[in-house]
Amino acid sequence: MAWAELFGPAMLGDLVVALAVIGLGIWLPGLVALRRLRSRHWWEKKAGFYQDLVATLGRLKQIEDAALQHESEGGAQDAEAAMRTAWDHEEARQRLRGLANEGLVLMSPDSQEAIRRYFRGMDLARGKDSAMERQIERATVTNDALVEVIAAARKDLGVRG
Repeated sequence: MAWAELFGPAMLGDLVVALAVIGLGIWLPGLVALRRLRSRHWWEKKAGFYQDLVATLGRLKQIEDAALQHESEGGAQDAEAAMRTAWDHEEARQRLRGLANEGLVLMSPDSQEAIRRYFRGMDLARGKDSAMERQIERATVTNDALVEVIAAARKDLGVRG
C-alpha cells in the first residue's frame, strides 16, 4: 500500500469527520457544564439574597410584635427603651429599603410588589387615629409582607415544601 493510497481523499474525509466529532464531543459537554455552573451560581446568589430579605422582614416582625404586645399591655416604655426600639426599627427599615433597591435584578416581580405594598402599608398606618390601631396595622402589614415574600421566593427558587 502506497502513501498516496493511505492518505487519499477518502481517508482525509474520514479524518475531517473524526476531528469534527471529537471537537463537538469535547466542546458540547463543556458548554453544558458552564451553563449549569452559571445557573447554579445565579440560584445561590438569589437564595442568599432572599435569605437576607426574609431575615430583615423577620426582624421587623419581631420589633412590631414586641411593640404591639407592649401597647396591648398598656405599659409605658421608658425613654431609653423607646429610643432603642425606634432605632432598631429604623435600622431594619433602611436595610429593607436597601435590599429592595439591590434586589431589582434578583427579586421576582411578586417579591418586588410585596415590598412595595409593605412600604405603602407602613405609610398608611401612620394615619391611624390611635397608637393601638397604628401598631396593629404595622404588625399586620409586616406579617403579610413576610408571608408574601417567602411564598414568592419559594416560587422563584423552585423550592417545594
